[in-house]
Amino acid sequence: PQKRAGRSVKATLVRLVIHALLILAVIFALLPVVLAFLASFKSLFDFYDNPLGLPATWEWQNYTSVWREAHIASYARNSAIVTFISVPLIVMLSCLAGYGLTRYHFRFSRTIYLYFLAGLLIPIQLTILPSLLQMKALYLVNTHAGLITLYTALGLPFSVFLMAGFMNSMPGELAEAARLDGAGELRAFWDVVVPLTKPALATVAILNGVTIWNEFFLALILSPGTPTLQVGINNLRGYYSTEWGYIFAGVMVAALPVILAYILLTKQFIRGLTAGALKG
Repeated sequence: PQKRAGRSVKATLVRLVIHALLILAVIFALLPVVLAFLASFKSLFDFYDNPLGLPATWEWQNYTSVWREAHIASYARNSAIVTFISVPLIVMLSCLAGYGLTRYHFRFSRTIYLYFLAGLLIPIQLTILPSLLQMKALYLVNTHAGLITLYTALGLPFSVFLMAGFMNSMPGELAEAARLDGAGELRAFWDVVVPLTKPALATVAILNGVTIWNEFFLALILSPGTPTLQVGINNLRGYYSTEWGYIFAGVMVAALPVILAYILLTKQFIRGLTAGALKG
């Protein structure tokens, strides 16, 4: 009994330490968000006088000024256009590529798969010059189409890797049974394969959606004429002084869709990751 009681006390202490560490991790993760939220309601003087405290007066006009005068609505529209076109393209193409590479073992299937994986090894910064030259030759600089094309291409390597790993563990007999029942290849793919891969598709959509919405470097270099939300927030900086309240208000506007997506789609995201891990 004494040994059992000792083990119980030890287990309780371990749980308390783990819970304390998790609480600290949550606090450190949320602290920048809370400080940015508070700063978005401060005047410039209040920000420098008390950067970590509550606002002396809640400057709600920071949000209205950013939305009306700083053209944040136009920047948000550009980001929405690029994101909501790029993500479906990535989901559709990665799903088709993953299915083809795992179910059809032709001569160069392995080579094509390794070609996709090679994209994971190349830093984005190394692609900026050739991407700029190609986009300039195709008259895609400062266009939505240019960013959509580039984001789709950059999002495919990891997405194909994820979808191929997920589909490789799926039983091929399901699609084969649909073919025996008279379904064509596309019908078997759409009615059998796609429903089974919804967790992986949701993971691909969420990861790429958040990445594209928050992307700054490529949009700044390749499309300054049609600035996305992140580039627009960067443009709020002044040459001699910066209204930090305006900037943090813009940051919170940009973060709101990501926060809502996380709240609404957390279960699908976790289900996709865990399903892929278990099936892998």
